[in-house]
Amino acid sequence: MQDRNQRRGSGREHVGEENDLAAVTQRAIDVFFLSKQDNGEMGGIGYWQTANGYTAVALHDKWSSSTNNARILQTLLQKVERHHPFFINEFNDDTLWWAHCLLELFYLTHDPMYVQKAIVVWHHVSESVIRRGQHTVKGMDMQGGVFWSTRPNEDNINSITTGLYSELSARLAIICSATLGQNLSPVPSGAEFRQAAETSLRWIVRCRYREHDAVVLDTIKLRSHELVDWTFTYTTGQLIASAAALFTLTRETWYLDLAKKLALASMKRPGWVEQDGTLTESGAYGKGNHEAWKNDDAVGFKSVLVRSLAKLCTVLQATKLEPELQRAVCAFVRRAFDSLQERDTNGKGQYGPWWAGPMDLPTSHSQLAILDVMAAMRLIGTG
Repeated sequence: MQDRNQRRGSGREHVGEENDLAAVTQRAIDVFFLSKQDNGEMGGIGYWQTANGYTAVALHDKWSSSTNNARILQTLLQKVERHHPFFINEFNDDTLWWAHCLLELFYLTHDPMYVQKAIVVWHHVSESVIRRGQHTVKGMDMQGGVFWSTRPNEDNINSITTGLYSELSARLAIICSATLGQNLSPVPSGAEFRQAAETSLRWIVRCRYREHDAVVLDTIKLRSHELVDWTFTYTTGQLIASAAALFTLTRETWYLDLAKKLALASMKRPGWVEQDGTLTESGAYGKGNHEAWKNDDAVGFKSVLVRSLAKLCTVLQATKLEPELQRAVCAFVRRAFDSLQERDTNGKGQYGPWWAGPMDLPTSHSQLAILDVMAAMRLIGTG
C-alpha cells in the first residue's frame, strides 16, 4: 500500500472496466483491509483514523443492505479492544470515533453488546463535559463543551470532540427510545442522553459557530482564553451529523434548519470545494503543501464531511423532506466519486490523496480518506 514507486496515470482508462458500483466500492474496501495488522489496527494510519475507516466500511454495508464486511470488522474490533479496553484512550475524540463505530456494528449485527460498550464510552467522556457555571471564556459559559483529552491540566475545549459527544448522546437516546432500550441495563434514561446532546450542541452554536457563513470553528483554550478559529471540513461536518441526529430524536425543525444551512454552505465553500464542484479541502491536506506519502490527520477531514452529509440525506429520505437539498447532496457525492474514478485511481482499487487529481501514489491514509465517498455512493446509488 505504501510503495512510493507506485505512480500511475489518471486511471480514466479503467473506469469502463469497473462500472459496477458494488464492485468498485467493495474493491476499495478490500484494498484498505490489506493493511490490517495483528493488533486489529491499520498500518500507516493512526488510532482514530482506523476507527473512521472501519466506520465507513460499516456504513457501506448498512447503506448496501448487506453484511459482507461485518465479520471481518467484528474480528478486527475484538483485536483492537484487547489493547484498548472499551476502545478508550486519553483522547476523548479518539474514543468517541470508536463509539460511533460501535453503533454502526450494532446496526449491522443487532448485537446489543456494541451499544453497551458505547454507553461505557459515553460515561467515560461525560466526566470531561463542562458543567454550567464551571468555566467562562470571554463572557461565554463553557457549559456543554468537552475537553479534548483526559490528560491532567487539559485546557483545550474543541468543537470536534463536543460534536462527537453530542451526536453519540442523541444516537443513544434514539436507541433507548426503541424496544432495544428496554433490554439494556444499567443505562441512563433517554432524557439524560437527550439533555447531554442538546447541551453540547448548544455550546458549539454559542461558542464556535460563525453564523454569517455557516462554519464551525475549532478550539477554545481555557487558560489563555485563546480562540483557535481554524475552519476544517470535519468540524462543520460533525455539527451537521449532530443536528441531524437531534432532529431525528426531537423532530424540532430548528435542528434541521441548522443542518441544512451548514450543508448548503459546506458544498460550495471556497478553499474546500474546487470550481468544478470537487471536494478537496486543499488547504488542510492538498497537493503542494503535503507530500503524498506522508500521513496527516487532515487527510480524512473531508471524508467526515461527506459522511455527515450522507447521514443528513438518510434523515431527509426517511422524512421525505427537503428534496432539493437531497438532490444537492447526491450531486455533491457523485462529483467526488466521479473525480476519484477519473483522476485519482490507478484502476486497481487504489486511490491517491488528491481527490481532484492527479493520481500520485496509493497509501493507507489515501485509501482511508475515500471510503466514506464509497459508502455514500452506496446510499445514494447511481440510478
